[in-house]
Amino acid sequence: MSDTLALWHEDHVNFARLLHILEDELALFHEGGSPDYELMLDIMYYMTHYPDVVHHPKEDLVFARIKERDLSAAPAIDSLTRQHVFLKACGEQLVHDLDEIVNGSIIPRSPVGASARGYLANFREHMRVEERDILPLAARLLRPNDWSAIDAAIHQLEDPLFGPRTDERYASIAEHIGRQAVHQPAP
Repeated sequence: MSDTLALWHEDHVNFARLLHILEDELALFHEGGSPDYELMLDIMYYMTHYPDVVHHPKEDLVFARIKERDLSAAPAIDSLTRQHVFLKACGEQLVHDLDEIVNGSIIPRSPVGASARGYLANFREHMRVEERDILPLAARLLRPNDWSAIDAAIHQLEDPLFGPRTDERYASIAEHIGRQAVHQPAP
C-alpha cells in the first residue's frame, strides 16, 4: 500500500487543528469580541487551497476505486463526494465573507457565524466518516497498482502549511500553532 492513507490521516489531523483554531476565533466572534479575522481568513484560504485542490480530489479517486470493488459502498461514497462539493462552496463563501470583514466591510455577524459553524460541523463529520469507514475500506480493497495510479493521477504537492517549508502566506497560522503548542500541558 502507498503512503496515501497515512498522508490522508495526517491531513485530517492537521485540518482538525485548524478547525479547532477557527472554532476558538468563532467563539470570540459569537460573543461579540474581537477575533483575529486575518487568522480566520488565512485558515480558510488554506482550507480552500489545499484540501479542496489536492486532498479532496485525491480522495475522490480513491472513492472511485472503492466503488469499483464494492458497490455496497456506493451510497456512502456518493455522499462524501457531494460533501466535497458542498464544503468547497461553503469554504469559498466563508473566505469571501472574511475577506470583506478584513477589508472593512460591515457584514452582519449572524450569517457569517452560522456559515462558519455549519462549515466546521460538516467538515468534522466528513472526516469522521472517512476515518471510521472509508480509510479501513480503502486499505482492505485497494491494491498496489490502484495506489500507484492514484498517486500518478494527482501529483502530491507539499502541504504549504504543514509540509517541510511553510509558505509565507501561512506564516501567521504556523506561529499561532507554535504558540498553542508551548501553552498546552504535556500529555
